[in-house]
Amino acid sequence: MTNSQYTIQYAREQIQHWQNIMAELNPYSKLPMMSNKEFGETWSEQYIRSKVPNLQKNNGAGHDMRGRHYSNIEVKSSRIPFSGTWTENQLHPDQADAYLFVWYNCDEGTEEICLIPKDKLVAECRLNRQHGSGCFSMGSTVQNRKVLSKYMVSSFTALNEVV
Repeated sequence: MTNSQYTIQYAREQIQHWQNIMAELNPYSKLPMMSNKEFGETWSEQYIRSKVPNLQKNNGAGHDMRGRHYSNIEVKSSRIPFSGTWTENQLHPDQADAYLFVWYNCDEGTEEICLIPKDKLVAECRLNRQHGSGCFSMGSTVQNRKVLSKYMVSSFTALNEVV
């Protein structure tokens, strides 16, 4: 092996070493590299269910999971820094009992979790009509953030107790 090949190989090993450490420290560091479908429908829903045993996959239209206290929970996951703005699309309040919002901070390796009953979401949040009747979006307005802050859950362990 030449000196140049040795240096390149060493650099690759070091990169892999630090990527492994980063993955241990920040389980969300690779989320930005996933497609939206892979992230939302595959990774996030499986990850949430692995952390919250009381949630089960629900194949019905308009909702993703069910729990002990809610039969139709629509799950919305996003990859954002917490200080950033966001828009949650495709909200169908007529098809869900509750909404579970999980915002993954890919920079810090943390998450924020919000479980809000449908009636509170509809009554207190500012929703925007989207794609015709029954479909809405919700932005990160001051009003919406204030409402959602009342329904924040401290961890996946705590979420397991309330679903």
